[in-house]
Formats: sequence, C-alpha cells, structure tokens
Amino acid sequence: MIRKTILFLLCLGILSANLSAQSDGAVEVAAEMPYFSGCEADADYSDEKRNCSNRALIDFISRNLNYPEQAQTDDIEGTVYVRFKVTTTGKVTNAEVLNSIGGGCDEEALRVVNMFPNWSPAQDAEGPVSVEMDLPILFALKAVEPVFSDRHTIHWGSLVTKQATQNELLDNAKNQVIVRDELGNDLDISSLVIAYQRNRAFNEAESTGIINNSMIKILKKVKTGGEVLVTATIVEDGEFLEVAKLYKIVE
Repeated sequence: MIRKTILFLLCLGILSANLSAQSDGAVEVAAEMPYFSGCEADADYSDEKRNCSNRALIDFISRNLNYPEQAQTDDIEGTVYVRFKVTTTGKVTNAEVLNSIGGGCDEEALRVVNMFPNWSPAQDAEGPVSVEMDLPILFALKAVEPVFSDRHTIHWGSLVTKQATQNELLDNAKNQVIVRDELGNDLDISSLVIAYQRNRAFNEAESTGIINNSMIKILKKVKTGGEVLVTATIVEDGEFLEVAKLYKIVE
C-alpha cells in the first residue's frame, strides 16, 4: 500500500504568512504566529524557532498521514485545505475542510489535524490571541522528483571548502545545514540526506532538515579518501529543488 502523501508546505515561512491567519474578532494577523509543539527551547521571533516549527509540523503529518485506499483505487490526487483555530492556550479546535477532493482524503486530512498537540499560541502586544489558520495538505500518488538547482548553495557551519577531515565534520554536526538562494536568503529545508561512500561501502541517513543521530553515526565512520554528500530539498514557487554539496575526506 502506498504510505502517505508527499507533504512539503514550507515555501519561505508559510506558517508565518501564507498559512493565513483569519480574524476571530481579535486580530487578523498576530505579531507572532503560533509555533508547532517541540520548539520551546528556541528564542521567540527567531528564524531558528520558525524553522523548527515548520520541520516539526511536516514530520508530524508525514508520520501520521495515510493515503486512503479508496483514493488510491480511484487515482485521486490533489490538495486538501484544512482550516483550524489555535486558541490562546494553544489548543487546536474547530477544524474543517475548505474543499473536497474525495476518496477519503478530506477525512484523512481532518483526522490528522485533529491529532495535533497543543501549539505555542499566537502573541500580540497584549498577550496570547487565538487565530485561525489554513493548512494545505497535498495528496500525490506519484513521487515528485526534485530538480537540481545550481542557483542555491549549501552552507554548513565552518565548512567552507569541499574538503574536510572527520573531526571537522563531527565538529559541525552541531550546526544546522543552511540553503541560501542567490540573494543570500535562508530557505527552509524539507528533506536532508547525508550519504557517505568509500570504495564499495555506502551509507546514508535522512531527516526533515536537522542533523540527527543516524547522520552522526555515519560521520563517525568516515575515513580518508571517502566522500560525504549533503543533499537538501527545498520548495520554491511550488517546485521541488535539490541542492547538494560534496565533501572529500582528507587527513
């Protein structure tokens, strides 16, 4: 059975802007929009917290969303828009589907939204406010192949050249991999892959944008003469783009 949809929502801060806030009698757009659960350690208003929220939301939906069997049988694809309210306490309520694509997709999207844990609520000058948010969830039967982009670049801590020692890689494991466009803007990463190859040995690990423990285990195994390929997937203007950087392992 096909597992789930491809869900890539993050087109430059979709949760702070394009995931539109609707007026519920208090404000139309809060000074600080809600953050998904799990990012409380990051500073409010920071890019780090917004990126963390975006990744956490994608990870939650990717782990819990299933492609309905009826939709698969009927070859139904499309985007379901779900509107929901995040209250002043962060609780998700009043979820409703704004459009219908059928095949059980509407119900599945609504089911997952109703599973959301509490968010960090929106904030205005006077404190927490409730807002309504519109969330697009894409159901696609065929994998969307990203297009390689040479207009974007990968930046990873202090690693500037295309050569690195094992210690340098491990030292940078605590740093976030960043993708920038030609204007120097940081873009949200929806998928990150680190792959290592030396002779016939090959290992890779994937995440939703952070350096995870599986990736660190791979970096601990690298040896001189091997190569580490870092590949990030972003979404720009509705198109999946792949950005890569290769590091040659040296003494």
